[in-house]
Amino acid sequence: MSDKNKGKVTLYLMRHGQTILNKAGRTQGWCDGVLTKEGIEVAVNAGLGLSDVRFKAVYSSDLGRAIKTAQIVIKENKASGDLELKEIEGLREVCFGKYEGELEKVKFKKMLEFLNVTSFEEMAEKYDFQKAYCDSCAALDETNEAEDYNTASKRFMRTIDNICIENSEDNGGNVLIVVHGGILRVFIEYLDKKVNVRNMDNSSISKVIYEDGEFKVESVNDNSYSEKGKAMRQILK
Repeated sequence: MSDKNKGKVTLYLMRHGQTILNKAGRTQGWCDGVLTKEGIEVAVNAGLGLSDVRFKAVYSSDLGRAIKTAQIVIKENKASGDLELKEIEGLREVCFGKYEGELEKVKFKKMLEFLNVTSFEEMAEKYDFQKAYCDSCAALDETNEAEDYNTASKRFMRTIDNICIENSEDNGGNVLIVVHGGILRVFIEYLDKKVNVRNMDNSSISKVIYEDGEFKVESVNDNSYSEKGKAMRQILK
């Protein structure tokens, strides 16, 4: 297909809804927790808030929490017609190896000790934050299962590139991708070092524009869609 038929792709990158492991403060990479009632409610709200957006395609990681969230959004979407969810392993969260399922406060303590800092603030001052986060977990993992920064970022970027190239055909369009907080932070800061992402809320939306092979971060951790959906539900009561 000629380049003249290629168009802008707007990525709606959504973090999955809250899970039981999120609520318990436990590390959740490749291990998987089911959505809580609150997680489902907020995902429904976000789906309603996105219901008037016409999506060309919908993707999620192959982990259950992302699949369930994507299915909720598809169910609420009125503008797109039939959407088929594509589950892709390359969209998974960062793998944290031996820290999978561990209390986050335990993992954080070990990371800070390894990096010889006393807080995440000091860590951000001394290091490339997302790289140090991933690399310290990988270095501390005797199982050698945890992904370092280069492994995780290259895996995710390769997958996103393929999605964008595929969906730039036929003049582009909007694409929903339901993934995970850690890998989203890695991706956003990989694209734009000026964007410092410390929090990525469950069911929040980050928008990235892909055009002519280039990426541009438009917004990060936007909760306005879930807030819009919540307001819509209150009106319908």
